Amino acid sequence: MSNYSPLQAVFALAPRLRRASNRAVSIYLPARSEGYDARFYDIEFRDLLHRYQDRMTAKDRELMEYEMRRLRHHVAAVRPAACPAFAGFADEPHGVLELVKLRDETDERLEVGQLLLAPILRQLEHHPPALIAVVDKEHAKTFGAILDDIITLHELNGTEVRHTRAGGTSAPSNQRKADNRAKANLETAVKTVEREMASGVYAQLYIAGPAEARSTFEKVLPEKLKKVLAGYISASPNPSELKRALREQVVARH
Repeated sequence: MSNYSPLQAVFALAPRLRRASNRAVSIYLPARSEGYDARFYDIEFRDLLHRYQDRMTAKDRELMEYEMRRLRHHVAAVRPAACPAFAGFADEPHGVLELVKLRDETDERLEVGQLLLAPILRQLEHHPPALIAVVDKEHAKTFGAILDDIITLHELNGTEVRHTRAGGTSAPSNQRKADNRAKANLETAVKTVEREMASGVYAQLYIAGPAEARSTFEKVLPEKLKKVLAGYISASPNPSELKRALREQVVARH
């Protein structure tokens, strides 16, 4: 859709970045693939500080050292793993402390000043953010897939669709009522998807859920959304595993 903005995707992933001033600290570092290890990040942060400290004024160096301590504590709390690299941003006077997990490796960087977002925006070119609609006849959930994160967005509970096995002359009428309820539920879900796609955060759309519900959902999509439909995803029946399953499948497609 023409209103997609990579910058809007960054702000959806890390909303506090909107507050940052021109005195923010931005870093890009590799993530330890084997899992969190404090010693690994102690070394990475120390090397980054050493590499950049002679390039800065005394005022910038003091700011860098202070914000880097905040970022190091934040990394210890978040414990990034299972991603090639991450970006970190800190600007305490404006309430900014964010980590963004990345999909690809990137050069190690440190900058004091305006937010350094160019490496993230380049990765979004290769991995366009997607909205995922997980639907069945009665329920819908939406998720945002941005870089290495799956963000929970909305959950909709529609009208109950009664399934009848009764025969006789009432069976076709009951089936039509059930089909109409299911269609109405899915049309409500489509309106939610339209609003989210209009935000400019997402470049493409995936549909997940049972085949029949997916098919009906796609039929009631407006043409502008059908044009950005990137495919279908198998949704895990276990809600606790759903986000992990969605992430794995989205990553596998890019």
